[in-house]
Amino acid sequence: MFIADGGGGSAQTPLPEYSGTQQKLSIDPSAIPGARKVFSDALDKLERQLGTSDFLTARNWAGDPVSSETAEKFNQETFDGGEGAAMTAVRAYRDQLKGVVDQLTAIEADYRAVEGDNTAAWGRVHN
Repeated sequence: MFIADGGGGSAQTPLPEYSGTQQKLSIDPSAIPGARKVFSDALDKLERQLGTSDFLTARNWAGDPVSSETAEKFNQETFDGGEGAAMTAVRAYRDQLKGVVDQLTAIEADYRAVEGDNTAAWGRVHN
């Protein structure tokens, strides 16, 4: 994802088939710290959930062939289905969130290097 004036940063990997078109986010410099926090909080929450994703694994709950086959198909579609697996999509989303946080951090650092803590650039008013 490219931010502000086109972003930059690390090389972009091709988008998987299930994703839409690449989106751009324009943001006022004064809003960068708040936006970064929102994306960072979402990333942290998702990381915590992914850390406990083993609870999603289906097991042969009834001990019969039907539940065994169902659990196997569920696990395959959720974890092992390649590009179409649900967890592949969730991990790709995580990577996109991380990319946004990294780019916002870099853009903020660039603005600060150029503008310092210039009141006009960051929207702060000191009395």
